[in-house]
Amino acid sequence: MILFLAARPVTAPPVRPAPRRRRARFRPFAPYRRIFAVPGTRAFTAANLLARLPMGMLSISAVLMIAGSRGSYALAGAVTATGLAATALAGPWTARLVDRYGQARTAVPATALATLGSLSLLLCVHYSAPDWTLFASYAATATTPNTGGMSRARWAHLFRDDPAARHTANSFEQAADELCFMLGPVLATLLCTALFPEAGTAVGAALLLTGVLLFAAQRRTEPPVAARTADRPPA
Repeated sequence: MILFLAARPVTAPPVRPAPRRRRARFRPFAPYRRIFAVPGTRAFTAANLLARLPMGMLSISAVLMIAGSRGSYALAGAVTATGLAATALAGPWTARLVDRYGQARTAVPATALATLGSLSLLLCVHYSAPDWTLFASYAATATTPNTGGMSRARWAHLFRDDPAARHTANSFEQAADELCFMLGPVLATLLCTALFPEAGTAVGAALLLTGVLLFAAQRRTEPPVAARTADRPPA
């Protein structure tokens, strides 16, 4: 009996594993959820994206429309180049008016004028107007406001005391710019080739006007008008 007990193996008591530390979940979209939790941000962002998409559509639409109607890519390139030059001159002036009088008071009439320029270009191409009317019409689109800049101004106003949130908002805006400038030309080419040459310009102008009107209607997130600096007194 004693020998039998001595031959039995001695088993150690079971050791309980140490409790594992809970790892923090990786949430890549948490910062973006935080900025869009602020009331009004989703509304003005959606409207601004609608207005920003035509920025990548109108130039390629004009080229395809003019080249398809007049049979000259040289003329189409010259017209769009004139429009870009006019935008470089009128852009800072429009931005200054936005800062002085507010986004809604400036962006809506500026966009209306730009939309009329796009429609005038469409009609001039469709009815075979003289070439100089194409240059004049497309130059009128230079008053198109910088929709991306206005959206960034709203983020900067909402998160003026939160640098981390501003950084997240700027990252989102950069991604939105890239997305619009990638999808815009594709959509314009599809419309002009699948439907009719004027379709890209017509849809782009409609999206621009609708988006800016919806964006301007979001008044509670609009930044205040910048105060004018007083003139320095003479030395």
